[in-house]
Amino acid sequence: MKTILSIYPAVWLQVNNRKQLSDVDSWYVTFANQLVDVLQMSELFNGKTKSDINHAAITLALYLHDAIAQTGGWKEFTARHTMLYGKPLPFYDTLEDEYIADEINLPDVAFVLWTCLALPAIDRRNNYTLHDPYDPALLTIAEKVYALMDSIFNEAPVDDATPSPNWMRGTVALGIPARPLPAQPDCPKDIADVNARRCLEHSAGYPLLYFADYPQLRRFFVDVLKWPDSGSLLPTLAGEREFVIYANARGMLLAPGVAAYFHDPHNPFYDPVRAATEGYRLFCQPGYCPFDLLKFGIHRGLLTDAQLPFTHGQEILQAYADFLMRYYLGPYYEAD
Repeated sequence: MKTILSIYPAVWLQVNNRKQLSDVDSWYVTFANQLVDVLQMSELFNGKTKSDINHAAITLALYLHDAIAQTGGWKEFTARHTMLYGKPLPFYDTLEDEYIADEINLPDVAFVLWTCLALPAIDRRNNYTLHDPYDPALLTIAEKVYALMDSIFNEAPVDDATPSPNWMRGTVALGIPARPLPAQPDCPKDIADVNARRCLEHSAGYPLLYFADYPQLRRFFVDVLKWPDSGSLLPTLAGEREFVIYANARGMLLAPGVAAYFHDPHNPFYDPVRAATEGYRLFCQPGYCPFDLLKFGIHRGLLTDAQLPFTHGQEILQAYADFLMRYYLGPYYEAD
């Protein structure tokens, strides 16, 4: 193995929340540096920074560490994913005759690499990145990394005394309990929230209402919700368009800029082209759409045109919508 370091022991210790370097740690630091050599030769990492490559190498070394020790962040992630979805990871086949849970697996390596390239946003910004889990370049480098891991598997030390922390992206969100959608009472008058009740009385009980622009929405506030017709009403929305109101037993949710994505016969502003090319943002950008409205749209089949911007993007998004929402929305998943 190489001796010129790109990744230093202190980084490995920091990732593992430890202060003392052991012989086992030294072995995995050396292996992570060997992975740097492999990764930086891949077209997948063209244009990536040294920090990006080092992060991917450390992440893959952590995977090997946990796969051998059968403890730590990788095992926590796969346990939570299995509890939710009946399989250890998304996107890839994990058939029992090809996938061995207590060993290293090519689908694992591909998925760990995917998490290094598909990055959730910071806070409510739209600075998330998407990546095709079936990208040929990703699968090619995954095979090379897996072959390297397989070649040293029997010499890799077992470290079951000091489990790694939850280093896998998305692990925390996999633990967020899913809650049922708000109830839709048979009679609007049974709803305590006056705004939601008036919405449902206006729509004959249908929970979604659509508005082209702020003037139309403001007129609804005054004429239907009986808000006082004085000054600006929710003035921060004055420059927005394409509103959706979702009325239910919990109250009234209002979302600007999303009406074009809802394939609903009640929606005159639905745009199939934009739904296909932009609708994925509802699933990936924190705070872009109130979560209960997003979940209602999925439940009613109103967002099936949304697709990720790569080959088979519609199939991937629709098949793995819940996982992708957890992964990208993080604490906004099931948030009020």
